[in-house]
Amino acid sequence: MSYQEPVGASSLDDVRIASPCSAKWDDMIGDDRVRFCGQCTKNVYNLSAMHRDEAEALLRAGQAREADYGEGMCVRIYRRADGNVGWLDPPTVAQA
Repeated sequence: MSYQEPVGASSLDDVRIASPCSAKWDDMIGDDRVRFCGQCTKNVYNLSAMHRDEAEALLRAGQAREADYGEGMCVRIYRRADGNVGWLDPPTVAQA
């Protein structure tokens, strides 16, 4: 995945999958957050199963790895009907 972060915005606000893969998520081995794709032999990260700050940190690390080693990262996102990306709700603090 090749991606440039817009100035003044979160990289997640405009995340797009440049080259969608035909591999099926349900056929991959792993959990809700990361699974291994046997077709491309890479981990695929489900950004929508992460808290927003976790997904942002993962994208930044992926961008650095791509810049340093030319190695892209595979991600999966869920788009709601309104076109926005769905994220895992942040943890709530219980009120006593």
